[in-house]
Amino acid sequence: MKARDLLMDEETLFRDENVFTPNYIPEDFMHRDSQLEEIKLSLKPGLRGMNPVNALLHGPPGTGKTTAIRFVFENLKKTSGRLIPIYINCEDFPTPYSIFARIYEAVLGVSPPSTGKPLEDLKERLFRQLKKEDKSIIIALDELDRLFLEKNVDRVLVDLLKAHVTYDYDRVGVMGIMIRDDLMAELDEKARSVFNPGRIFFPRYGLGEIRDILANRARYGFYEGVLEEGLLDDIVNKTQSKGDLRMGINLLRRSALLAERDASRRIEKRHIKKAFESLSESMREELSKNLSGEERILLNIISESPGRMSGYFFMRFREKTGAGVKKYNEIVKKLERQGLIRTDYRKGIRGRSREIVLS
Repeated sequence: MKARDLLMDEETLFRDENVFTPNYIPEDFMHRDSQLEEIKLSLKPGLRGMNPVNALLHGPPGTGKTTAIRFVFENLKKTSGRLIPIYINCEDFPTPYSIFARIYEAVLGVSPPSTGKPLEDLKERLFRQLKKEDKSIIIALDELDRLFLEKNVDRVLVDLLKAHVTYDYDRVGVMGIMIRDDLMAELDEKARSVFNPGRIFFPRYGLGEIRDILANRARYGFYEGVLEEGLLDDIVNKTQSKGDLRMGINLLRRSALLAERDASRRIEKRHIKKAFESLSESMREELSKNLSGEERILLNIISESPGRMSGYFFMRFREKTGAGVKKYNEIVKKLERQGLIRTDYRKGIRGRSREIVLS
């Protein structure tokens, strides 16, 4: 490496490192025009002083669901005062009280009183304020599957969408965000009736779409000359292999950080290779950390023989753990909720059977 290729201590490859962070909302949100239009149509009644139309954004991880909602909500805050948009990640706020406390804070501008006020008191103050201000509200519940796991989803949806019964306020809309939409079948009859969302599907990005998005991030995030075209293609291919755009965005950032560590003025192939290996290992560790011993055992069994029928996996699982069919089905359901496996029903000798594959 020549002296002119060395990065000085005070220099950086990043024009704007924020471009590669999860909270970044691009000004030009690409390849999701139809989904954005459907979201806007759902919000339109709220802009007229009515209740927004409920919606469910679903699709594989890393397909732009969260960014789409936050993109629309940010623009909504700038253009309308009649509809209040509130984004809540249910991983951070998994209980009815924490969700309503978050809404309360967004509407009233202050945290709820720390005097142990019950949930009903919180809701009464919240809806009274909304009615007084004559405004509609739209709540985005990201990672909605967490509320299913915690068995809080029915109560939260009913409390939000039937506020008119107790509090005479009916201008609430809910947008759920999750990987699979088939969990909706687990809602109780009351919650299903009041929610009844329109479905907005986010498919995986194609190779060309991934390239457009990552090239755009690199253009805004790096200085000119930091990433060559050929190396961008390498990152695009690695991203598609994982099926998650977030891998590509993280790969851009991590590769640049490794290049900076080497005092290099540009990203090199070795930086991308090392960053990809590190990120892949981090993904495996994160998945492993969130799984119990039995869940890891079943996932390993499935990974060894993907595409077999459920009965085969149950027999192998019982041999290794001694667990019964009820425990097995619970774990299959959880792994599917987390997007780690996919089950497809097939016609078998004794009727319908499930084929299980890794997502």
